[in-house]
Amino acid sequence: MHKDVETLLEAQGLEQRLKELDAEINSLPRRIALLEAPLAAHQAEIDRAAAATAMAQAERRKIESQIQDLKARVAKSRNHSAEVKTNQEYKAVLDEITYSEGEISRCEERILQLMEEIEGHEAAAREVEAKRAHIQAEVDAAKAEIRTRTDADLAEKQRLQDQLSELRRGINPNTLRRYDRVARLRGQAVAVLDHYACGACRVRLRPQFLQEITSRPEEVFFCETCGRLLYVAVVTSEAANVTTAPVA
Repeated sequence: MHKDVETLLEAQGLEQRLKELDAEINSLPRRIALLEAPLAAHQAEIDRAAAATAMAQAERRKIESQIQDLKARVAKSRNHSAEVKTNQEYKAVLDEITYSEGEISRCEERILQLMEEIEGHEAAAREVEAKRAHIQAEVDAAKAEIRTRTDADLAEKQRLQDQLSELRRGINPNTLRRYDRVARLRGQAVAVLDHYACGACRVRLRPQFLQEITSRPEEVFFCETCGRLLYVAVVTSEAANVTTAPVA
């Protein structure tokens, strides 16, 4: 195998790994957003409970103010009852007192209802907050793991980029330009010769061209159909574990 092809085959493997790293790194924000989605739902529940509590408390304060006004009115009516001159006036005062006391009782009943509602809202909020805290702890742990993974990916990416740059410096410029052009068009620019055909596009090679490739390993050959660099796989003890996946 020509040295440039061997080097480009290694470079192609590094480029593939870099693409995988970029995909993983770019997916991490989306993964974090998915992890945090339940937190937003629980926070919305807590906010609704807090809003309901605030409304109930505001109504309670309003009713308590009404009770104070009604009690003041009752006290005033009782004082006025000592000054009335006729039974009709006295009855009117008593009716006013009875009505005001009835309103006070109604208001006090409503306050009891509101207190129960407030307790229910606060209990629900505490329950949801406990669930949210549990999920938050899990999310924080997962985010820490993701950040660790991201740091590792970035470190590996930098290492591979440096390694790739070093490899590219040792390749014939003309061969490298053609490799880059094919890589942009095809994704994979180096393909193995597989059963007399290009291992990527699967087009069978001309017998004469096939003979040239197999008899002149010191030269660089390109597939006449797809333009990829071709190489003949040599099965050795070290290469037996290497597999090149064809790309259509």
